[in-house]
Amino acid sequence: MYFVRYHPLKDKLSSKSLSDREALPYLILVCALATLIGIPIVEGFNEFDAISLCLSVIFAIGGTCYVYQQNGGKEGFDLIQKYFVLGWVVTFRCLLVFLSLMIAVGIIAAVLGIEVTSETSGFEVVFIALFELILYQRLGRHIRDTKNIATDQVA
Repeated sequence: MYFVRYHPLKDKLSSKSLSDREALPYLILVCALATLIGIPIVEGFNEFDAISLCLSVIFAIGGTCYVYQQNGGKEGFDLIQKYFVLGWVVTFRCLLVFLSLMIAVGIIAAVLGIEVTSETSGFEVVFIALFELILYQRLGRHIRDTKNIATDQVA
């Protein structure tokens, strides 16, 4: 894996000789770092934010490894292309469902007179973790479907 030099990577990409297995560490690092960008740097950072952040990094790494396996592991193909293309649609659909659920929970909380604070709570940690778990499960499922289609067409 290269951290500073990009010429060997450009050569492999140009010749289409970079395997999904070789690209996987880069994908994992990008996903984990993208998760870390969400660190709140304001005063409201609490222990639930720390727990949520740790879980998000774990889900990003574990979820990406899971998706890699669903793509066929070493025999898979086009992982990064599938990850981002299908990932966009899966994320958008999951966001629609989970945002709807959050609005419904907010309305129910307001009707019941439950005060909602701006600080992260245990409920939000569980909700975000559940979102991420379902997101990676669904992404893996859809990527697995593309593996099966490609395998069926070759046979």
